[in-house]
Amino acid sequence: MPGYQMDQSVGLSLWWRLYIYALHGYCAEILFTAAWEFALTTKYTLMGTTSVWTMPIYGISGLVVEEIYFYIKDKLPLPLRCVVYVVWTYFWEFSTGYLLRIFGACPWDYGEHIYNFMGLVCLEYAPLWYVGSIFYDQILVPGIQQLQWRHSPMTVANGNKAK
Repeated sequence: MPGYQMDQSVGLSLWWRLYIYALHGYCAEILFTAAWEFALTTKYTLMGTTSVWTMPIYGISGLVVEEIYFYIKDKLPLPLRCVVYVVWTYFWEFSTGYLLRIFGACPWDYGEHIYNFMGLVCLEYAPLWYVGSIFYDQILVPGIQQLQWRHSPMTVANGNKAK
């Protein structure tokens, strides 16, 4: 438009991306536990649970997956990228779970699962983590990269705000 200029938009900062990944993980955990409880008990209340610890765990993990994504997206096909993400997920889940367990704060215990390691990770969830990795690779990371923070509204070329 003549006489108007668009102010510059920039991608989301590290802190905003951390926040989005943290909220995504937190909500996904609640939805998963609600669906799991429904599958086991058919309770229609759909009460999901999680821990506040999942927010930094998922937030930091999301940022790491984002970096992995940019490093391998043009080097590996999707099925292999998702295997890399799942390996990262198991490493991160074990590491954070181990640290939280030291302080008596680990909110999960997979000890009753057949294929668990120290009750901190279990192979039974590998297919779910793999599907979640597809979502991260194909939708979440690219979508977050498209989000922009616009610093100010459209202005008229002489500096007055458009009405």
